[in-house]
Amino acid sequence: MADPLTPAERDLLAAELALGLLDGQALAGALRLSLRDPAFAKLVEGWETRLLPLHAEWIDAEPAAAVWDGIAARLSRPAPSIVTAIETRLRRWRAGALVSGGIAAALAFALIFQSPPVPTAPQLAVARIESDNAGPLVLARYDRSNGVMELQIDGFESGALVPELWIIPEGGSPVSLGQVARAGRAEMTMPQPHRKLIVEGATLAVTMEPVSRIPHKSPSAPPVAAGKIITI
Repeated sequence: MADPLTPAERDLLAAELALGLLDGQALAGALRLSLRDPAFAKLVEGWETRLLPLHAEWIDAEPAAAVWDGIAARLSRPAPSIVTAIETRLRRWRAGALVSGGIAAALAFALIFQSPPVPTAPQLAVARIESDNAGPLVLARYDRSNGVMELQIDGFESGALVPELWIIPEGGSPVSLGQVARAGRAEMTMPQPHRKLIVEGATLAVTMEPVSRIPHKSPSAPPVAAGKIITI
């Protein structure tokens, strides 16, 4: 059966469980979910880890001498009835629960609604450049950190024309990345102007072109293989 909770609701429930805000059926349900759902249990563990530094802010303090004198004075008084003692403890427990519950709720609100971390840009881009039928195949892997593209090339037959690799931005014109071998492994370092073109959704394509030491300005034939770039 599908989980009726949205990802945001699951995260909120995990936070409430870690903070000890649940009771009754809500507590039982959350505990059962953490036992049968490792992903939810990991959410709870994450909240417990995030809340752990708060405990370090409490500073131990030695009670003053007057505190011990007060305890001794109370011990010397006649013991109250059991009913009176229980009622007194219940009142204190309720007051303490209200205060601690308010503090926990405030902490939960601050942690849950804090600004999310800014996601980092993907460092790798990959593409499977292939034809519609069993023909040429190029596997491309681009590392944004150093601007190097690695290629695994296979399936290009010998002839007067050689493979030339192009990047085609969405809605843009093809830009040549240079000519490549017919087979084997190859590496090319992207010029700075070309690096910004290697993004999610752009297309890498190969056409067969006359041999040239410099990239062509535009392809002279339709692509023999193409594939979309995926960032990871």
